[in-house]
Amino acid sequence: MNRFIEKTFRIVDLVLSFVLACTVVYLGFVWYWQSYNAVVLAILLVLGGIFSSFVCKTFHELGHILFGLCCGFRFNSVRIGFMNIARRDGKLRVSFSALPESIAGATEMLPKHANNLYSGFLATVSGGLVFSFLILVACAVTLSLFRIVPFAAYILVCTGLPYAFHLFFYNVLPFNDDNLDTDGGMLRGLIKKEASYLTAVNILAIEGYLYQGQTPAQIDKELYFGLPQLPEDDVNFIILTSYRLMYYLDSGDVDSAIKASDRLEGLTEYIPKFYSNEIMTDVLFCTCSLKGDEEAARELYKQLKQYLFGEKTLQTYRTCAAYELYVNRDKMAALHALSDAQKCAEECDIEGLRKFERKLISCLRADIDQLQ
Repeated sequence: MNRFIEKTFRIVDLVLSFVLACTVVYLGFVWYWQSYNAVVLAILLVLGGIFSSFVCKTFHELGHILFGLCCGFRFNSVRIGFMNIARRDGKLRVSFSALPESIAGATEMLPKHANNLYSGFLATVSGGLVFSFLILVACAVTLSLFRIVPFAAYILVCTGLPYAFHLFFYNVLPFNDDNLDTDGGMLRGLIKKEASYLTAVNILAIEGYLYQGQTPAQIDKELYFGLPQLPEDDVNFIILTSYRLMYYLDSGDVDSAIKASDRLEGLTEYIPKFYSNEIMTDVLFCTCSLKGDEEAARELYKQLKQYLFGEKTLQTYRTCAAYELYVNRDKMAALHALSDAQKCAEECDIEGLRKFERKLISCLRADIDQLQ
């Protein structure tokens, strides 16, 4: 979308959302001021607005999840405000973290197979917009009946109208924030079959084959390399490059793996914060185990330390083991981290990924045995 037009729509969004908020507050005071103290009413309107906004966002993400499940995808993670719910090593885990700039929510669904991915992805993206529209209608209808609805309904439903409007209006338009497209941007790219979104479908196919039990190097090479060239700041190019890194690691192509790792490190400024820690953790692994650049590894480790010790996933344990082994030369610490990685690998429900990680773990264990 043209930057001027996008900026204009953003202003329209803010103005209309503000007008709706003022309308909700005005009607609330006009209709209920005789029954409730003004201060109490103001507090309840604010608290109701916060609660209903959270419900609106939850409903939006639920649309993605339900449509995805119906299309053969499996739930992987959802972010709603500061709360993250993610499937990690076969278990659902809840964590809390700061918002990555303007992204208030995001859902990640992974395919169980590689069939009908284009239509399934299209439907999954549409699900959020459908559910957002439904809750927008519900809030608008409830507000139109403000004279007869109970006070509790006004506080818990009508106060959600400003955010419900913003959520639908913002997502239906093809905006881009932190190098990530809104639902509208994704739908436009899919419908027009733009190169970036054809690449996204290929990435989903790779993930589908991983779920079916193929390791990265066993998956058709065309899915990694038989694609049109994308600009280096394109989020799907960055994600594909990270999968290419997995392909090289699995096939034992050390030189190509180092080049892919270096390419990802060179794209740091373009990597969306939503993916940054995970991708840079793989870069750290390669820096430790393949490049042997201890100084660079220590610097990168400092940047990722909080993430590495906070997430406690198969990837973070394996990377910590590599850091302790190749940088600190601490055999016991490496064995401890590798033991945790092994436990996570046994619980991983993506068979192809489990096989791939076991291969990396075996390589690390062999190097630990050789450490004097």
